[in-house]
Amino acid sequence: MIKSLKTIKVLPIFLWLFVIVTSVFTVANGGDFDVYLDAAKKLSNQSNIYAPPFAKGLQYYYSVFFAWLLIPFSNLVFFTEILWSLLSYLLLYRAFLITREYFDLAIFSKKEYRLWVFLIALFSLQFVIYNVSMIQITFFLLWALIESLNQILKGKYVLGGFILGLAINIKLMPILIWPYLFYRGHFKALTVSVLTFVLLLFVPAISLGWHFNMFLLNEWWTIINPSNKEHLFETGIGTHSIVALLPVYLTETVGEMPFKRNILNLSHQTVEIIINISRLLILSLSLFYFRSLPFKKEINKLKLFWEFSYFILLIPLLLPHQQKYAFILAIPMISYLLYFYIATFQNKRSIAYNLTFYVFLVCLLFYSPIYGSDVVGKYLFNFTQHYRLLSFSTLLIIPISIFCSPDKLQKLVSKTI
Repeated sequence: MIKSLKTIKVLPIFLWLFVIVTSVFTVANGGDFDVYLDAAKKLSNQSNIYAPPFAKGLQYYYSVFFAWLLIPFSNLVFFTEILWSLLSYLLLYRAFLITREYFDLAIFSKKEYRLWVFLIALFSLQFVIYNVSMIQITFFLLWALIESLNQILKGKYVLGGFILGLAINIKLMPILIWPYLFYRGHFKALTVSVLTFVLLLFVPAISLGWHFNMFLLNEWWTIINPSNKEHLFETGIGTHSIVALLPVYLTETVGEMPFKRNILNLSHQTVEIIINISRLLILSLSLFYFRSLPFKKEINKLKLFWEFSYFILLIPLLLPHQQKYAFILAIPMISYLLYFYIATFQNKRSIAYNLTFYVFLVCLLFYSPIYGSDVVGKYLFNFTQHYRLLSFSTLLIIPISIFCSPDKLQKLVSKTI
């Protein structure tokens, strides 16, 4: 008893030390936030933030509003980046607290609950460290997605819509949540979100002037236009998603390792068509999650989280330029699946259950802390990236999660009661 109490007291201290040390050390080494603050500094000088030169040679892809918002902090790089890292951890913790509310944790024993939390932390760890080391904004996006839904479900559709609209304006990735809100009939929140997104496009004109702001918006559209060739073919190491996966297997491409990948040799135009059809098909799989007519709100909290997690999962899968750090957005669905398997593992298991469980374990290898160049070695790590194994494992989560539906969970759990 005394030993367990000491553990409870020591753990928060250890976590706070981890948060502070990682924040300070990663900021000292620099990260992507350098690019954001550099854009803010350029913007304060009335320079084109979408044209070279760029900090670290990295293109700035974010909104004019985001750079404008950072102008007061552009000369306080070290302080701002530490503050952002600490804030990111707090947002991640807040996202976890909200996530817990969707699950009936009463079906768990204390041991099972601790196992669930431990596994979520374990399979998030490499993405947490990677995001912090890159000083990225993915924690903010994940929080914004989960918080916006949380507020919408509480009837605070203005606040929920504003948070989502803000996130979409800063980085367009969460725009895939709009179809979810539309299908589920959250029209007020959707309207607020769209209006927030549009309004924030023009807010910087307050100080930048209308014409310069419009010029920058046109420049932004030029680089993010989805019809651009670079958004349809990604062949180098380090990118994931459908855009990075399909081209290397469907046509001959030049990779960074001397190993053949393509099993077909289709034309680039044909591959582009297949990519877009695949995107539509994967998006249409959401009907397996909705399982109801459109414009009908879901009242089952667990099912609601399950279907919403699918749309979050789609973000790193369907959009271009997805780096490894973006796949922390798969953690909500992984959290659900861990809950499912822990709750049902003692049941009599079917062949289909065992198959999905073992495939899930294989998928989790690429979400575990061992999947990093520091652990498996740079060569083997690059080899798995060359063949897009993280993308494959994330795609496999889709059929597994469809099998592990809340309805099936309820049936399996009820048999044990």
